[in-house]
Amino acid sequence: MDVFILARRFTIITLFAAIFAISFSAVVVRTGGGGAQQSHFGANYTCLASSGGYCTTIR
Repeated sequence: MDVFILARRFTIITLFAAIFAISFSAVVVRTGGGGAQQSHFGANYTCLASSGGYCTTIR
């Protein structure tokens, strides 16, 4: 009987964690922007031409 109670509690905690993760990722995507400056593995890139498919490195 104790195993069923633990399984139910674990399920409820997991569902709350999943809801939090989905809502947090939605907030990050919404406020993340997608502006002109991007960072990739510590290198900063500034897109000079927004219509082009390339960016130049900031030095």
